[in-house]
Amino acid sequence: MIKLIKKLLNTNIRTKLIAMCMVVIIPVFAAGVYLIINAVGIIQNSIVNEAFGDADSLATRLKDTIYTTSTAAERIYFDEDINFILNNTSYTESDYRIYYREHPTVENYLKAFSQIVDITFYVDKENFLYNADFQRITEEIRKSYWFIDAMDYSAARWQVIKSPNDGNYYLSYVRQVYSDGGESLGVMVVYVSQGWIEELMKDEVFNIVFAVQNGMVFYSNMAEYELGKVFVSPDLELSMGVSETVELTDECPLTDKGYTIASCFDYENTGNLFQIYLVKPYSTVTGVTKDLSFGYIWYMTLCFLLSILITIFFTTYFVRRIEFLRDQMHRVTVGDFNLEGSISGDDEINELYNDLLIMVESMQKLINENYEAKIQSETFKLNQMEAEFKTLASQINPHFLYNTLETIRMKAYVNNDKETADLVKKLGKFMRRCLEVKNSMVTLESELEFTKSYLELQSARFGDRVSYTIENEVDSQYKILPLIIQPIVENAFVHGIESSKGNGVIDIKIKYSGENVIIEVRDNGQGIPDDRMSELRWKLEESDTSSGKSIGLTNVNKRIKMNHGEGYGLTFSSKVGRGTRVRITLPRDSEADFSKSEN
Repeated sequence: MIKLIKKLLNTNIRTKLIAMCMVVIIPVFAAGVYLIINAVGIIQNSIVNEAFGDADSLATRLKDTIYTTSTAAERIYFDEDINFILNNTSYTESDYRIYYREHPTVENYLKAFSQIVDITFYVDKENFLYNADFQRITEEIRKSYWFIDAMDYSAARWQVIKSPNDGNYYLSYVRQVYSDGGESLGVMVVYVSQGWIEELMKDEVFNIVFAVQNGMVFYSNMAEYELGKVFVSPDLELSMGVSETVELTDECPLTDKGYTIASCFDYENTGNLFQIYLVKPYSTVTGVTKDLSFGYIWYMTLCFLLSILITIFFTTYFVRRIEFLRDQMHRVTVGDFNLEGSISGDDEINELYNDLLIMVESMQKLINENYEAKIQSETFKLNQMEAEFKTLASQINPHFLYNTLETIRMKAYVNNDKETADLVKKLGKFMRRCLEVKNSMVTLESELEFTKSYLELQSARFGDRVSYTIENEVDSQYKILPLIIQPIVENAFVHGIESSKGNGVIDIKIKYSGENVIIEVRDNGQGIPDDRMSELRWKLEESDTSSGKSIGLTNVNKRIKMNHGEGYGLTFSSKVGRGTRVRITLPRDSEADFSKSEN
């Protein structure tokens, strides 16, 4: 901390001013963010608590539905006409038909209670006329879970049963029926209307699952849980009549949908366990807080940015005046007394600048003569250096060298030594190019012509021991840096072919490759050992010319990178005894890159 403070004290004034402002602004912004987070947490807890109230409300409405249906079912269970039919043993088939027609009891109850969709009595009697309302107990029904459960209890049971009439599942009131003598005759099943339950839940926007007994679903607004499906959950230890947040297994789709509230109650302590699962979607909980959070965050961010802008504005204004005074003082220290401009305001900075102007005026009067004498002395020295430079330059006149070589060529030609004359001519052209070379771009055609001159001179030297090929697929007017191919070819002769005992071959190939131009120079010389190759690559990377070796290659690589960028330059591959390949990578549009480097 102390080091940080010391470092801050050693920074410029602008940084110090901004840092002081940030010390105030950042804590205020952090406090605002902290308050927003707390407010969001309180709102989320409030919404979750509201979900508990919704679960309790659903439980109350479900109990009302069960109570209403139970009351209607008990009236049916104790109906005299139905009990007469179940206990009668003397009727014939025709008597039953007449009685069913004259006493449409079941039909009347269906009309009277809209929450009941169907009523079925499953009995097993001899000499009995069965119909849609009174059905025989088949072996399949006798083995069904709900029938077995009803036969084990004398009181009513609530189950989810598949109706044989339409094949749909319904929440059903199931109760064992007895004869007047107390003998079990079968069971009565009262099917609760699914539409009636859905009507009670039509205003609910949450995901809701109602289950009974062992978790069989009798209402769900979730596609994952159809009616009659057993709710997949572990043995949840729910407190009776208390809504609580539960964690379900990964098998349950409710797990990732939101806050899951579960409630369980035993209807009138009859052993009929009803479960309610309500899912408060995360989107509902976070939707309110998201808008609130975004609003406050935008407000806090706006205030933060505005504070920063005001800080920058005032610090910039203050620092600009300080920097102006500093620059004027620096000008004085380097001998420039022509101060321009003025400092606005009427404070200490303005007074300092006015004092500086007075001091400069006094100093200028005192050193004026001295300054003029120094200028005269420096002018004399400059003229003397220029004269010496011209004298030195005149000592080397390229025309003398060209004229001398031309004289030698003509003398050889007169003596009928055409081969010597031709070699002298090529040497003259080669040396003229070397002496006239500048850093400006040349055409690829010109560079290849220069390289070809060098190859012809070497061919004259080595005779049949050396052969070469030049293949060019690139536009001959392509612009290239001068003297980047010949040094590579020269290196192939010096380090590859001269020390080789066999015939030497040098192949030059220029081609396009995507957005690049590739120039490859191959030789079949003795190759480069691994240690020498590593040293050479290091020299290229570091542009090192300290050893005096491979200076030409290093300079070529450095010039390419300086003019075209680090992505271009030379690469090597070599095998001892099999030769070396040097690849020059250049940009396809070399003139654009060169003009950028010039600028």
